[in-house]
Amino acid sequence: MANFGLSKPWIAKYNPETDQYTDGFKCGKAINTSVTPNYNETPLYADNQQTENVTEFKNANVSLGVDRMPVQAAEVVFGHSVSSEGEETSRTGDSANYVGYGFITAEMLDGVQRYRACILRKVKFKEGEESYETKGDSIVFKTPTLSGTAMGTSKTDWRKKSPYFDTEEEADKWIQTQLNVMERCLNPVASVSGGTYSESLTVALTTETKGAKIIYTTNGTTPGLSNGTEYSEPVTISETTGLRAVALKEGAAPSDIVTEEYMIGVEGI
Repeated sequence: MANFGLSKPWIAKYNPETDQYTDGFKCGKAINTSVTPNYNETPLYADNQQTENVTEFKNANVSLGVDRMPVQAAEVVFGHSVSSEGEETSRTGDSANYVGYGFITAEMLDGVQRYRACILRKVKFKEGEESYETKGDSIVFKTPTLSGTAMGTSKTDWRKKSPYFDTEEEADKWIQTQLNVMERCLNPVASVSGGTYSESLTVALTTETKGAKIIYTTNGTTPGLSNGTEYSEPVTISETTGLRAVALKEGAAPSDIVTEEYMIGVEGI
């Protein structure tokens, strides 16, 4: 495995109480990034030799270099005030917010280029040096760099990596879904909950996401764009069946796959 690319840096404000993200934005174009984990290590010595060693994650040093810093960063990342006209005010009492930070790497796996996304779940960045230089005989680019510390959430997770994708777009969509940037379809709801029934029944499926369609299966397979039946009328359940459904909408992330198990005419349960 060899990394040779970096793209699509995303940042979103993190709420430690709800473990949710809001106000996500694309943080320019990535130039470089680094993540260096730090660990607490405690050795135990007995009979004049080390017999145990406990190692646990402490935090990680994070840096991010981009071609520009969007105006959203001032408010979302650093807690500054930004007016509707884009005027930015930094005050002495401003405090940086916790944010989620995601990016995409390109890798070679068995000679095939694949893409993988990484999200640091809870990061606090600090503002670095801002330097400016007049243009002389040559042009010198001055690009912003953020540095900060990644730490664990209340669930103790600090980093999350996606599966490998064939395209950068798929990895980008995964980040946006994780950071709540992209609209996500609400889960389908069945009019009849799963359970044991003495006779056949009909089940209606609905989702509160406007414009979304529902795809369902009754053979145990996973519903999706390439598999299943598009819902148009209530589904008749006449034998023991596992009904699985997902809500899909163009430009939005799919809902979770909802499963309802119906046992028809089963006695002694």
